[in-house]
Amino acid sequence: MAVNKIKEILYPVLQRLRFLPFIIAFESAKRRKLQENKILMFTNVRGELGGNLKQIKDYIEKKRLDFTVTAYTSLNMPPKLKLAREAATSRFIMIDDFEPVAYVMRLRKGQQLVQVWHGMGAFKKFGYSRDSAVKTSLTHKNYTKAIVSAPDIVAIYHEAFAIPEHCILPTGIPRTDLLFDGEYIEKTKARLYDKYPGLLGKKICLFAPTFRGSDVKGAYYPEGLFDAEKLARGLGSDWAVVTKYHPFIKNAPHICTGNVVDMTCEREINDILFITDVLVTDYSSVIFENAIVGNTLVLYAPDLDDYFDSRGFYFDWGTYCYGAFVKDFESLAKTVKTAENDSEKLAEFRQKFTGCCDGRATERFVKEILENKAVLK
Repeated sequence: MAVNKIKEILYPVLQRLRFLPFIIAFESAKRRKLQENKILMFTNVRGELGGNLKQIKDYIEKKRLDFTVTAYTSLNMPPKLKLAREAATSRFIMIDDFEPVAYVMRLRKGQQLVQVWHGMGAFKKFGYSRDSAVKTSLTHKNYTKAIVSAPDIVAIYHEAFAIPEHCILPTGIPRTDLLFDGEYIEKTKARLYDKYPGLLGKKICLFAPTFRGSDVKGAYYPEGLFDAEKLARGLGSDWAVVTKYHPFIKNAPHICTGNVVDMTCEREINDILFITDVLVTDYSSVIFENAIVGNTLVLYAPDLDDYFDSRGFYFDWGTYCYGAFVKDFESLAKTVKTAENDSEKLAEFRQKFTGCCDGRATERFVKEILENKAVLK
């Protein structure tokens, strides 16, 4: 008990010490003028801008809105001191994942630190919802705004981020706007079929699991749980199996042979959903995007009990299954070929978890957060 108490006391101190030069530079740069229309986006997790950040940036540029956007990724990240100066003079700072350097910022008056979280919905527990979270940590707590995909899950993000509920806005998730863009969908399907011509004329089973492990460094997928080639044989020659492993997974088997195609290199899993017939996943938030697209869902979770004990879910497991559920690999091929979504349950799922994802989320985000106007109805 005493050790845990000491850890709670020291944790925020160590967080600040880790980034002390950044903090000093940030505080010093506050003497400079805050640029009202300046937006800073950064991600240390990805090498290219994508997801919500890219969608917002593209919208601003396409509409020629009066904002100046500076974006950094892990491949062009400036030195910490320069990043601190950029941040201190930006009216809006946007991140889409866990970004330790953001949590030591003492924001100046009028600044907005906006979390446009990469995931959507509310599936496996994260942040302060987890029993292992250090409650005194600085992580997440200085967000001035965060967005979610539906009103029903505002309270969950309030708990996970430990910020007031009024700071969490159900604008919808900007990157889901592309799921409603017919022109983008057709171009994406053409691009994928051109790149992977062997998929033409095939029914496609997409296997897209999330990682196991507590952090990025230790992320893995358990060996022996899945065999793409065996699944392809079980499905037959009119099917193809596409694999898209979580980018954190280090031990993913990148197989491209016969009727198996690995697309882990594809940046956006949403793009692959456009050519998918059946999605097989486990505890990944891709089930929410898939619900919008309407592909058949198969939840394959042979380690469900162990995963629940280590991570936990926000709702009963059955809440997430609007398709079929299977625990043993030997039954997977048969399940994929016969599975159907429950239309009534799917409609309820969409309303609960993706109610504000209607193709106008980016516009709503810009008006509500950047321009501070009324939310679009």
